[in-house]
Amino acid sequence: MRPVLAAVLLAALLTACGSGPDEPDSRGGQAAPTGAVGSGAVGGAEPSPPDRTVSGLRDDTRHVTRKATTGTRPRMVNRCTTRVRKVKHTSTSGTGRRKRTRTWYSDDSYKDCKKVQQGTTSYTRVVRRARWCVELDDVGGNSTEDDVWYEVESDVYREATQLKEGAELSFTPLRRGC
Repeated sequence: MRPVLAAVLLAALLTACGSGPDEPDSRGGQAAPTGAVGSGAVGGAEPSPPDRTVSGLRDDTRHVTRKATTGTRPRMVNRCTTRVRKVKHTSTSGTGRRKRTRTWYSDDSYKDCKKVQQGTTSYTRVVRRARWCVELDDVGGNSTEDDVWYEVESDVYREATQLKEGAELSFTPLRRGC
């Protein structure tokens, strides 16, 4: 085994297994919880995603409709033509001074295809996607945080439209703003 390869394998092995009992990540050492307090992450595990649920008093709702237009693009089709090429064949017979080479040609047909434009085709192009938004007052119980818009899923929007203005509402937004 080459010395460089052996050194790389040794370093990888020591890194994977830990290098001693004093290392916090080795099996023999005393590892303290390294995750955030209350996150459920212990010993270097991935922390759970933060809770993004917001709550407040329902203020207003807004539905921004999807806007689409018709676009056109070239319609490409395969146009094929049959072409013929001459193929050369040779055959030899005999040996030495009596060696003869016979040559003949035959026709080989093949298809030559190219994409060409033939008219246009129509399609629906989305200019603006549909959005459902809810406005909250007193977000998180903070009376100074009013008129905050959140983009939500359509079912949360439908639920918010059923509530009266000023009713308590809690949901997980897709993003802030509308």
